[in-house]
Amino acid sequence: MEIFIFLLFFGLAFLLEKKLNIKKPKKWFVAFNSLICQRVFSVMAYYVPYLDILNTHVPLLQKQYPFFIRLFLPNFILDSINIIQKIPFLSFFYLLVAYGILVRYKIPKDRLVRFNVMYGVLIISFQGIFHELWLLITGTFIPDPQQKAESALLALILWLIVMIPCFTRALFGRYTRNFFMREAIEVHLGRDGPDFIWWDRTRKDQAPKKPKK
Repeated sequence: MEIFIFLLFFGLAFLLEKKLNIKKPKKWFVAFNSLICQRVFSVMAYYVPYLDILNTHVPLLQKQYPFFIRLFLPNFILDSINIIQKIPFLSFFYLLVAYGILVRYKIPKDRLVRFNVMYGVLIISFQGIFHELWLLITGTFIPDPQQKAESALLALILWLIVMIPCFTRALFGRYTRNFFMREAIEVHLGRDGPDFIWWDRTRKDQAPKKPKK
């Protein structure tokens, strides 16, 4: 419902601009639309990883922590989780499309969107690894259901600490300040052209110097 209202508002603004034939602010309107699309697609890049994290931990928390679950599961997210539970290998298809097509072939051209797509790929990859470790540890050392729920709650909180800054950075059009993650993602994105300047401007690309005689 919330997404439908946003799309309806965006469509009405577009129709109003076409009908009134506003010429002077047209460049501003196009730039504004581009900015909105950039931020929306950047945020949506984390939607599937977020759903995958919730789908992994929420089933163990529904009985013990219903209020906490309701806080992070509005209706449209709950509906999305119900849909992805019916789609096998969703994470695999996400990785295939996100990395194999979008990142590899530089789709879309906007680098911020592709940066967030690649960040989402890393999150969903690490989430799968940590989930297998979590299942191994809890299955071996934590037989009590209540303690499993508490460990699942702790794991979910840790993932939310990772995910919430991702959503906020994507919304405000910012890159991560973590040099390690930034470098790892930029390497996968590659250059956008022969004149592309890397994000770290302190490291200037220079031709190798000739040895002094």
